[in-house]
Amino acid sequence: MPIDGEKTKSAMDKENMQKSGKQANINVKPELKDYDSFLPERKGDIKVCMIGSSDSLTYAVVLLKQSRLIKQIHVVDTKDSLASAILDANHIDTSPRIKYFKRNHLKQALKEINIIALMDETNPDVNLSFTAQFETTSSYVCEMAEQMAQLSSESLVAVFTRPVTATLPIVSEIYKLAGWWDPDRIIGSTAFDRMRMEAITANLLDLNPAFLSVPMVGGADSNTIVPLLSCATPINQFTNAQADMLFQSLRSSDKEMANIECRGPTLSDGAAVAKLILALAGGLSGFKNIVSSAYVRSNVLPVCRFFTSELQFGPGGVQKNFGLPKMSASETVLVEQAIPLINEYIHMAIRAVTINRHITLRNV
Repeated sequence: MPIDGEKTKSAMDKENMQKSGKQANINVKPELKDYDSFLPERKGDIKVCMIGSSDSLTYAVVLLKQSRLIKQIHVVDTKDSLASAILDANHIDTSPRIKYFKRNHLKQALKEINIIALMDETNPDVNLSFTAQFETTSSYVCEMAEQMAQLSSESLVAVFTRPVTATLPIVSEIYKLAGWWDPDRIIGSTAFDRMRMEAITANLLDLNPAFLSVPMVGGADSNTIVPLLSCATPINQFTNAQADMLFQSLRSSDKEMANIECRGPTLSDGAAVAKLILALAGGLSGFKNIVSSAYVRSNVLPVCRFFTSELQFGPGGVQKNFGLPKMSASETVLVEQAIPLINEYIHMAIRAVTINRHITLRNV
């Protein structure tokens, strides 16, 4: 315990970060993260289908119903638990219409859909290990992806089901086996981790998080994702101690939440879901310079088939992959440490697809 008048190391680090933030040049044009705010006043034609039963799905629907880009939102309730909430959301007096479907009506729900959002079937349990989390979701992802590939193969697919580092390769592999594979149209979300990192950093620097952008690389879960603070805008001058503090804060966020309750994030997760869907919708609608981080099939690193990097979205999904920027030495080490884990999770995904297909064929 520090004596009176003596500051702890963490308090001194925070104070130094605040000073560096105030001294930095903040007259840099920030990334436009509220994608709906800079669009012209006109109705959009984008139809979104959201599959799952988590609380974050409901919150994302409420946010998407405020958007001028969205025309219709179809909700496929896989656990028959969202009917009341979706009816309630449909009473919001904005233009987008919400239609509710049960799991066995997926075919009708996917008709003429532009973006499919595959979400968690239950609220995430932050106490589960990566492997346990994957085991609880893999069969659900396989089942939904098989039907999505058959019923709506040309739709853009956004994968939010945890753990995305493994569930995105499941969807990609199933689309490939079905003969409908277009890697530019299958996107794994890192929106939640990015939003969380930007909020943590901005709060410590006493800045507005809406004007702070932190690119992400690596995988798509807290074990493998790497925030590039050295490439952040408008502030990227951090000491090693400061960067490490922020990185550890990101990785320990779920544990901190677990100390309060077992249920994982819902409100912030729903907001992150809506942001990525609106970014994809903006790209499909032809708007320029819509850039964000996402986890996709990638050739950025030959040793890693799937990787998170900065992407530009367009009418065909991923329009441009910006690859790996120049990183700090510590960030390079973190990426190198993440690669074996990403590859291990990809192998888990491929095995799950193989096992699921064998089971399906045996039951036919």
